[in-house]
Amino acid sequence: MSLAATDWVWSQSDSRGAARLVLLAIADRADADGVAYAGTASLIRRTHAARSTVRDAVDALLASGELAVVEGERGPGGETVYRFPLLIARETGERPGPLSDPGRTSAPGGPATGPGEGRTSALGGAATGPQNKRSYSPQQQQQPPRATSTAAALIPELRPLDAALVAASIAVRWSLSLGEQRDVYRLVQAHGVEALVNLAARRTNPGEAPKAARYWLKVWSDLDRPAPSAPPRAPTSTSSYADNLAAGLALLAQKESRT
Repeated sequence: MSLAATDWVWSQSDSRGAARLVLLAIADRADADGVAYAGTASLIRRTHAARSTVRDAVDALLASGELAVVEGERGPGGETVYRFPLLIARETGERPGPLSDPGRTSAPGGPATGPGEGRTSALGGAATGPQNKRSYSPQQQQQPPRATSTAAALIPELRPLDAALVAASIAVRWSLSLGEQRDVYRLVQAHGVEALVNLAARRTNPGEAPKAARYWLKVWSDLDRPAPSAPPRAPTSTSSYADNLAAGLALLAQKESRT
């Protein structure tokens, strides 16, 4: 974590509301050079904001010049790499460079950026070659293992589900038989990828070790169970009184007709 980056956001940034929260989430992952990579999915988790809110916030930060994209660099999970031009200018005495993409109309990285969170070593601009890239292991970053796919033998129909789980930082050990994979795909067809991912997210704790796909198959099978029906309501005292009154009136009418 870069204390300089977070301190700069608190004391110098003009951002407000959701944009300030998103900027703090990115600054929390910045390295000593004021550079960080972050995906949309990870920012959603860290800020508890809606996807559209996060994307709009990033757009505003890019337009303001308080955040810029390091072109040509990507995080280990394909995340967008950001830098803090005003912070870098303050630390180095350099003038902040132009925005990476002034005409950008949406937050970079797409809807599925970001199983990983962490840092990158690029400084203040686009990479000039492989020598500018460094890789960090989870142990070096003291971060929980990021979600990666182990779906080498996964049927094509389940690859969208696997990609969505990876984007949500949910690691799955895929070791299902073909029949079990078909069972998972049937659940995808019945309930949709989003429902399965949301259920898995509710059952996953941060930093938790990957679980076997057979575990998730049992969890997802609960989606097929019908919701418990409400017990029948007992008749109210008003309805019982009305029924008794009607029966009494009918009995009285019978007696009068006999007389």
